[in-house]
Amino acid sequence: MIEPRYLQSRRLPPKPQGRNVAAPVANVDRGMQSVFLRMAALAWAALSLLLALDWFVELGMVGFPDGHVTPFARTTGPLLHALAAACLVQGLYFLFKGLFGKRFGALGLCLQVLVAAIVTVAPALTVWNCPHSQTCSSVYEALTNTMMDDGIGG
Repeated sequence: MIEPRYLQSRRLPPKPQGRNVAAPVANVDRGMQSVFLRMAALAWAALSLLLALDWFVELGMVGFPDGHVTPFARTTGPLLHALAAACLVQGLYFLFKGLFGKRFGALGLCLQVLVAAIVTVAPALTVWNCPHSQTCSSVYEALTNTMMDDGIGG
């Protein structure tokens, strides 16, 4: 049967056979997701490395200028050195993961960053801010059986 000319012009073009037209769009989205995840890993690496550097500088300044190290600084010094070293290691891990990592998903990266923050950053910030918290000071005094002396005062 022959179709009239006006119907032939309005007909849709045939679909391509054997090829999914939507596939390149999905690849572009994956590429952008990969770039975003790499940038997130590199941002966390930069933050971790800067925190570790800051903590090592502060730990190196303990006792400056008169050489007096408070009992609180003596007690928490080894823990803070270990946490700063762990923060440095995790910063290097995320740096190399962001630069040279093959494939990683959003959920995996989020979980790794969350665990890294809970294991290194949160305890270090808690110890640094302990003298300013009444609850933390009370716990420190109960555990060590000494008064909180962080060197601040007259």
